Amino acid sequence: MQVPSEDHVILEAAEDGRPKHVGWFRFFFDGERWEWSPEVELMHGYPPGTASPTTELVLSHKHPDDYQHVAATLDDVRRHHQAFSTRHRIIDTAGRIHHVIVVADKVADAGGEIVGTHGFYVDVTPAEDHHQERMTATIAEIAENRATIEQAKGMLMIVYGIDAEAA
Repeated sequence: MQVPSEDHVILEAAEDGRPKHVGWFRFFFDGERWEWSPEVELMHGYPPGTASPTTELVLSHKHPDDYQHVAATLDDVRRHHQAFSTRHRIIDTAGRIHHVIVVADKVADAGGEIVGTHGFYVDVTPAEDHHQERMTATIAEIAENRATIEQAKGMLMIVYGIDAEAA
């Protein structure tokens, strides 16, 4: 399925028809037990069914610049048993950086006690890459037009006898 707007993530379907840029996870406080879908496993670079997620494994894939923020968020979730959302980067087993949005809600047991969180990873790397490409193109266009602007400034300075700032 493709979303028509260029500002949205394109959700490409995997062979089984599920979007490959979205996957689910569960985190249970007791024993810090994790579960994740094949899509989230793939985002981290593991073939489906080959990795057993743990807190250490999940955190080991966080981009160094995002690690502290994500670790602090996870610590808050464990202490306060709350829902959360983050936007950060993960590094897969091949060294590729994925920009992800993670959104989670609380999981309650039959008695209403909050026992964990569950939610989704959304890999927004294609949209982030598109945004970076647009920014690069815009900067290149500005740089390309800079010479013309400087020439016009020079002409104004000569014709009107003004300094560069005034031009």
